[in-house]
Amino acid sequence: MSTTVLDLSSTITLPSLGEGVESGTIISILVNAGDEVSEEQSLIEVETDKVTVEVPCTSPGTVKEILVGIGEEIKVGQPILSISSEKESENLNSGEEIPKEIVTDEQELQEIRPEAKEETTAKPPAIQNEKVNKEIKLPSLGEGISQGTVIALLVKVGDTIHEEQSIVEVETDKVTVEVPSEEVGVVKEILIQSGEEVEVGQTLIILESGAIEKEKPTITDRVPSTEEPETIAKEKPENIVVPVKPEAPTTKISKGRAPASPLAKVLAREIGVHIHEVKGSGHLGRISVKDVKTHARFLNQQKSTAVTTGINHPPLPDFSQWGLTRKEKLPKIGQATSKNMTSAWSQIPHAWLQEKADITQLEAQRQLLKGQAKEKGGSLTVTAILVQIVADVLNEFPLFNSSFDSASQEIIYKEYVHVGVAVDTPKGLLVPSVRDANKKTLLSITQDLKNLSEKARDNKLTMDDLQGGTFTISNLGGIGTTGIFPIVNHPQVAILGISASQTEPVWVSNMFQPRLFMPMTLGFDHRIINGADAARFLKTIQQKLENSNVHL
Repeated sequence: MSTTVLDLSSTITLPSLGEGVESGTIISILVNAGDEVSEEQSLIEVETDKVTVEVPCTSPGTVKEILVGIGEEIKVGQPILSISSEKESENLNSGEEIPKEIVTDEQELQEIRPEAKEETTAKPPAIQNEKVNKEIKLPSLGEGISQGTVIALLVKVGDTIHEEQSIVEVETDKVTVEVPSEEVGVVKEILIQSGEEVEVGQTLIILESGAIEKEKPTITDRVPSTEEPETIAKEKPENIVVPVKPEAPTTKISKGRAPASPLAKVLAREIGVHIHEVKGSGHLGRISVKDVKTHARFLNQQKSTAVTTGINHPPLPDFSQWGLTRKEKLPKIGQATSKNMTSAWSQIPHAWLQEKADITQLEAQRQLLKGQAKEKGGSLTVTAILVQIVADVLNEFPLFNSSFDSASQEIIYKEYVHVGVAVDTPKGLLVPSVRDANKKTLLSITQDLKNLSEKARDNKLTMDDLQGGTFTISNLGGIGTTGIFPIVNHPQVAILGISASQTEPVWVSNMFQPRLFMPMTLGFDHRIINGADAARFLKTIQQKLENSNVHL
């Protein structure tokens, strides 16, 4: 009995970074090729539009290859590096090394479809002596598309067709696609005609297969060739990689067999990409898995832009014709803010109400207590008092602590109160939340706000700090603004904006007295909150501010 050391390689991919976070930029690589790494050891540091996180190792071993570079934009699920671990195996029939290109593609296929593991070990198909009829059905045409209209038949009875050859052209309410055959054979019968409406899953044609039953390509069937250089050796990334935005495909193969690797075809079918629309980057235009991913990324970006903005942006003029100009990339946090604000503005019909609160007494009490709060690790600000009062009022007005599901036309009431507070940082505006603010003392809230503000300015906020807010307060009073009309932070339904307090003369007991007033603006979702409800909510906040007995 012989014992052999088997090299088991695995790929570490970028894990989920939090709700709504799909990508990040690598700002540092914490290991090198050849390093021994343990489970949970940090591998890279990634900056997203919200937080900076360190990605841990999930499989201990030796770093075999680093697949990313500093400055590179990577997606959730994208391979980061490969790990090699050694394991003893007995009674191995051969000491031959598994070709790298096969191992790499098998791992890649597992990312595409977990059940593909069964396909990789499938035995070669047996020879079939009799002819077999195969039904070619209309595959999925994309999310939300259940039918289409046949606009062209690309084959006729008696034609011999190959796998991936286009057989029919179908027009949907979104796109026009050519449907490929998944089988090889002779067209025996055509069951549809031009102009006919066809449903997903409906049989289009019947093929008569020949002597050999051809199955879907498997990893063990693949033989490396000079036509697939990308599978023979992967180019090692440099220290700095400049992300390239995927371009629209410039070529389209209308008919016949697509020059693509088997794995590229498998991936294209799984994610709903038409293989004939993908631009190949390999020898003679051969399509690789990377080409399919690039094409899918381009389509997703187009769809995301259309859905998120809902606005057609006209092209800008050439400003340099009037003088010198310069460009500066919007920071990631700024990009996220731009996207979120545009989405909120396009989805939520906004309305605003304004009021002023006399905080003369409250400010006097705050000045007396702020020293005690500082000694106990807090900072007694007007914002801290507002968080406590707003949390209390949200208990009385649960509609303002809800979210609206426009698809089902339902209001989602939340039994928890997490008050978000907008924080101005060097990288942009962030909104961490004071969790369960309705259950905390004022001192606890001051401590939470101080910690959150420090973490925000030091770029140490976590996704837990930024998620789950039910209502937002934006206080610009410290900057000295006299008015604010804030945009509701979707999926919330209301936001309170605070401006700089001002001293005004008020006629009291036959004389003018100086009183300190704080301007407030309530922005709200007019789909579910009417003006009267908003007025009662804002007036209640005003009354509590004016009659508050501040105590830690």
